[in-house]
Amino acid sequence: MSEMLTESELSLIHALQIRPRATWAELAPILRATSATLARRWESVTERGLAWITAYPAPMTGAGAFTAMIEVTCDLAGTKTLVEALTRDPRVSSIEHAARGRDLILTVQTGSLHELSDLVLEELPRHPSVNSTRTHTCTALHAEGSRWRLDSLDTAQSTAIAALENTPLQSGSSRPESLTDEVARALVRELTRNGRASAREIAAVIDRPASSVRRQLAGLLRSRTVVLRCDVAQNATRWPITVTWWCRLPVRAHRDVVEVVNTRPELRLCMSMTGPANFLVSMWVSSLPDLLRVQEWLETRAPSLEIIDSSVTLRSRKRMGWELDTHGRATGYVTAHGG
Repeated sequence: MSEMLTESELSLIHALQIRPRATWAELAPILRATSATLARRWESVTERGLAWITAYPAPMTGAGAFTAMIEVTCDLAGTKTLVEALTRDPRVSSIEHAARGRDLILTVQTGSLHELSDLVLEELPRHPSVNSTRTHTCTALHAEGSRWRLDSLDTAQSTAIAALENTPLQSGSSRPESLTDEVARALVRELTRNGRASAREIAAVIDRPASSVRRQLAGLLRSRTVVLRCDVAQNATRWPITVTWWCRLPVRAHRDVVEVVNTRPELRLCMSMTGPANFLVSMWVSSLPDLLRVQEWLETRAPSLEIIDSSVTLRSRKRMGWELDTHGRATGYVTAHGG
């Protein structure tokens, strides 16, 4: 049986989902604990691989950036070697073993169509275990995992944490002059490994003055060009099952259906795509009966949505760059974007 998180640990993770870089002193009165207790609690959770904070470039913001879902069918005997190779590929942000219709589902992010084409047309087919691939290019990303929340805090606590401004987010994408693309990539790379890393810790790694890194880090986080995300080991929550629905939907109806699915707290991913299945919805649910209830709700609330296929994830091996073990816990190995 997988290790479950305690209520106090879930509350802390929920708080960090809202404000990933909030200080322990800021969170202490809201969570009714001391700063030292929160620090020890977070250290314990991360050491056990049950939660982690990462960062990545905001999806679909760069000119020419491509996000795609790639379905892979492969020989079972060679799957382990293939997954190990894909785990170490920074272009492959997530890897899931699927229950039917496809063996693997890859979430891929590349800087150009040429880079995506190389992966799909040349690199994947060269692997001896790959039998076929089917690629769905994302045309609009409507929701992703950084927006998903636990339900451990009450409304007053959530509101108070959201109001914290230790890392204020402002509209626009202006950056300090000193924040060059090279520096920004270095900062994102370190935040990918530890989204709560201090300016001093990052400065020591990238060999820059801490004062400069502090200003550059603040500018990067204000720019909204990077997403901070507190992730949790799924099997340690009350929602251990991932279901993905591959749907067909008239383009004119996409916006209305997005508004519908965004009301579900289980939602992890929603995107418009190219191909016969042009709309994808993925959720975390508590059980297989719960899966059927959510699907019935979806079919009732969005009658224009045709579900072509659905798949349950057997195991997640990688999530937004982080390698996961067989229980869905973070191993500590991460492939940072841009490095």
